[in-house]
Amino acid sequence: MSIKSDNIVDVIKKQNPTRKESTIKQYERQLRTLQKLFNTDNFEFLKDIDQVIEKLKDKHFTTARNFYNSIIVLLLALNHDKRFDELIEKYQKIRDELNEKYAKEQQSGKISDKQKNNFVDVSEIQKMLSKMEDEIRMNKLKKKENITRNDLNLLLGYTIFSFLLRLPTRNDMSEMKIISKTDYNKLTKKDKDINYLVKEKSKMFILLTNYKTNKTYGDKIIDVPKDLEKILKMFIKITKKSNGDILFTNFKGEPITRNGISQLLIKTSKEYLNKSISSTMMRKIILSDKFSDTNNQKKEMSNITGHNVSTMDSVYIKEQ
Repeated sequence: MSIKSDNIVDVIKKQNPTRKESTIKQYERQLRTLQKLFNTDNFEFLKDIDQVIEKLKDKHFTTARNFYNSIIVLLLALNHDKRFDELIEKYQKIRDELNEKYAKEQQSGKISDKQKNNFVDVSEIQKMLSKMEDEIRMNKLKKKENITRNDLNLLLGYTIFSFLLRLPTRNDMSEMKIISKTDYNKLTKKDKDINYLVKEKSKMFILLTNYKTNKTYGDKIIDVPKDLEKILKMFIKITKKSNGDILFTNFKGEPITRNGISQLLIKTSKEYLNKSISSTMMRKIILSDKFSDTNNQKKEMSNITGHNVSTMDSVYIKEQ
């Protein structure tokens, strides 16, 4: 298993050519993190499953699950002679147990104890954004010729939280490219490995082609609400972005990764709310705000009618 680090992407891609580039890079990042934990440049340590379990034991179980999944993907790619069959099966068992734990937690309908500490009402997010908006105004960022690193971090945190408040996607704004409607009309299949913010004269819309459930739902077009459009236009103007540029980049001009988006959100929410709020937590906050009352009403009615909620949804609740 003495594969070189710079060869991970090629090895995984060869085993599954249809796998998305962004997904493979995520596997690579996690596998390199494991190498650092073991202070090595190869993957011989994967044979000692007990040591891997020890290294990952303090991580949240969903994070550990993702590491195990990356390990399985790599082992499958290296398993052309079936020598890792038994090892893969052991890792799959651990990963599947963590999947079951996650499924049970989600089915409970209640937020976990760990997440409860970082859960806030939508109103708290709105207050945070109002405070950040005041800072943008006081620092006169709209008139600055050159913004500082702190200015950019403020703008990024404000814009991305504003984005998620209205469009609670995953970290799909990572590496999102700004294009015109004309360029959008010229996109080919090979161009659809990233997501796009499309600017027209009177509106904006988002084209999602690279997201977690793309194989199920295909390409998605999402109209940008007018209030969010105003914020995005402000961000683009202050950061001097043009058509063809990546929307969100760091101070060095490098595209912010999906993990980088999460770290930015957590850092921003810690500063303003003393909470660690990721895009996943934002989805739970927003969707709970919109639908928790409806879910409670359905549960109450299911008790009266003698049907479970899924039966009520599929059989009895109809559009008129």
